Amino acid sequence: MDGKKRRIQQVFVVVTVIGLLFAGGCAAPKTTAQLSGEKIFRADKAFSDAKDGNASLNAKEALAVAEGKLASAKDAFAKQNFDEAANLAEQAAVDADYAQAKATTQKSLIIAEERRKSNDALRQEIRQMSK
Repeated sequence: MDGKKRRIQQVFVVVTVIGLLFAGGCAAPKTTAQLSGEKIFRADKAFSDAKDGNASLNAKEALAVAEGKLASAKDAFAKQNFDEAANLAEQAAVDADYAQAKATTQKSLIIAEERRKSNDALRQEIRQMSK
């Protein structure tokens, strides 16, 4: 009788584990869909911020790469390829952040060059006045 009880317990444990795995497998795509949707939303926001931050003027290529990956992420999401959508959205967000940083750097370099030229003109003017 003891062996029969143990066998029933083993079958119960196996059935419970299979049920939990099945339930977890059914719930996983919903979690993945939500997570990839959130990542796409963040990437879209990063892209918009970069575009608004003059990346479209000073970092066109980098912004175009981000835009392409964001579009691919949205396509993958529509096809329910949630892992691919999440990965592409992460890449798009990083590319958008890079475009924004590159645009900011480019703008700073332009300002620095303008100030250098202004300083050079002032130096030359001072030299001429001191002669």
